[in-house]
Amino acid sequence: MEYKLIALDLDGTTARRNRISNQNITAIKWAMAKRVKVIIATGRSIGALRKVAKKLGVIEKKMPIIAFNGGVIYDFAKEKILQQTVFSNAELINVFNMVNECKVQLWAYSVDNEHLAYVNTKHSLMVKWMSFHTKRKRKLIHNPSTLQDRAYKFVVSGKKENVLNFKTKILVKYEFNIFDWSYLPNQSLNLEISPKGSDKKDALEYLAQIYNIQPSEVIAMGDGSNDYEMLKWAGVGIAMENAKDHLKNISDDTTAYYRRSGVAKAINKYFKKPEL
Repeated sequence: MEYKLIALDLDGTTARRNRISNQNITAIKWAMAKRVKVIIATGRSIGALRKVAKKLGVIEKKMPIIAFNGGVIYDFAKEKILQQTVFSNAELINVFNMVNECKVQLWAYSVDNEHLAYVNTKHSLMVKWMSFHTKRKRKLIHNPSTLQDRAYKFVVSGKKENVLNFKTKILVKYEFNIFDWSYLPNQSLNLEISPKGSDKKDALEYLAQIYNIQPSEVIAMGDGSNDYEMLKWAGVGIAMENAKDHLKNISDDTTAYYRRSGVAKAINKYFKKPEL
């Protein structure tokens, strides 16, 4: 089989924050030199992707990226959003009311201002961590009904019982995509919430159709619950060694731990790249 596209999750798969092994960088650039398309597919925001995208060479090769767990497809070369799915203003307001009711912390990525996030507290560890790593300013919302913006993605954190209560209530009202993820050590439970119809798999399928590439010609790699549908859809879904068992169980293959350049090892295997 001739594979034409590689879809790569970032954190826990290709990179650790903005640190990427030389082996991964070399293998990814080698694949693109062979005219294989490489698409970054991540839960990160657009702004948190630029350095990594540049380091991997995907901007130079004019490859679009998938951000916000499939909510946005962005072209850095043209500085243009190609497609986006966002939470409506009404959904943003309702989620704020629900997190306050359930006593959990919220981080909501603004659509209208790429440098801003809405929060219901400024003092939780999750909110401080998100502010530091996303470089977005926090705006504390006391009265959710005053919000006039939309949101790309929500991050919810708090005591496990409170977060699970919130999750149950929100799924009764909405068909959102909800992924569990640990942004911080020692947190009871953290969730990422994306709009209905917003998944890495959906965004990847959209790009594959544009490039006239079949799912059987796609290799996808990931480690988290937000990679589940993408790995099932791809012709070859590859879970990292550090992935949870439920992801490995639906994958076609596994590769090495992300800190041991598992992405490079998979590229070497499936594209017969000579190892240096």
